[in-house]
Amino acid sequence: MMRVAGTFAALLTLSACATMERVLPQDEPRIDATLEAIQNARVRECPPGRRLENARIGSDNESRGVTGDEIALVPLASDPQRGVRLRRLTIAPGGAIAWHAHDVNQGMALIVSGEMVEFRNSCMDEIRYRAGDVAREDADTAHGWRNESNEPAVLLVMQVVAR
Repeated sequence: MMRVAGTFAALLTLSACATMERVLPQDEPRIDATLEAIQNARVRECPPGRRLENARIGSDNESRGVTGDEIALVPLASDPQRGVRLRRLTIAPGGAIAWHAHDVNQGMALIVSGEMVEFRNSCMDEIRYRAGDVAREDADTAHGWRNESNEPAVLLVMQVVAR
């Protein structure tokens, strides 16, 4: 898992480098949202005392308002049949990612901008994510997401997948 986490960090850094600085009218560089989210990344989890196996069994049945781009797919040295995939997802206001399980593809998601609400099988409460928050998606995770805000949300999602 450490190799995967290291690969995730490297891919996020590379994806951020292309847009790391923007030039403002006064020719002053500033750090963009992607780099800021990476620098301030922290895992967001179910609140203490609110974990419960099979606490939820579903949310939205269909995804809506979601667009995505594959940024990279890197083969795993230890298993050439699998790779680490990095995707950028944009979820429109009112959009949703349908309930799904991660028994096959494990990974993590970094909220780059905007806000998302996660409905997770192991938490009695919805979990709110903001820029810089990371969701872990282990083999026991089943969940759905919703953008309940008025702004688009952008996520970088890394998963170990079959090639």
